[in-house]
Amino acid sequence: MIPSLLNLRLQHLEENIAKVLQLLNEYETELIDEDDSGKKSKYRRRVESLKQQKVAYEEEFVELQVQLTNKHPLQTQTLSDQLQEIDNKIELLLDSQVALSQALLLHFNPGEQALLFPFTQQLDEPELIKMQAFLEAIDTDQASEEEIQLMLTETRQLLKALKERDLTLPAGNEAVVEIINAPTLDAKHALKISIPIIPFILAYEGELGLGTGINLKETWQHWKSKFIKD
Repeated sequence: MIPSLLNLRLQHLEENIAKVLQLLNEYETELIDEDDSGKKSKYRRRVESLKQQKVAYEEEFVELQVQLTNKHPLQTQTLSDQLQEIDNKIELLLDSQVALSQALLLHFNPGEQALLFPFTQQLDEPELIKMQAFLEAIDTDQASEEEIQLMLTETRQLLKALKERDLTLPAGNEAVVEIINAPTLDAKHALKISIPIIPFILAYEGELGLGTGINLKETWQHWKSKFIKD
């Protein structure tokens, strides 16, 4: 028999690994089904936390492997397979977003990339895909001048309201806002800079847009219906 202490450690490890897998499956579903970018960011942070837990469990597993040697190959192989499954799920949920974020930033020069990175790293995969389509629509002149001007104007108005109420966006937003509002910058480029931060502005729109006639969310949905193919 496995010594009782070792058996208890093995049991706890099995339970913890099973719990991580269950949570990853739940978070994967939420990331797919959830539309709120703030909630999606919360789930991504939870995935990052599970990634750290997995490292600790892997260290525990290595210690147990040494003690169990070849006496219980089935249990150890099952745990090894589950840890690999956790790795694969975490990579799928996090690394795909990194790749999409990097692809999105290629639309900008190095200085702009540095300013926009704090925003893009918090965005989920569906939002990044959506923004890629919007940026391509701007670059290829699929978006009309009127559509560009409307979204840019509403974005600028809500950014002004944010500042007046001391509401903040992710780090680096002041420099980004200055670029968006720069009178010498053409509307197309100003809107391109705006695209990655609009989801964060939309989180405040219900409060900021009340009674102003500004409806950035409706404009955003119009772009989605026009440029996103299901």
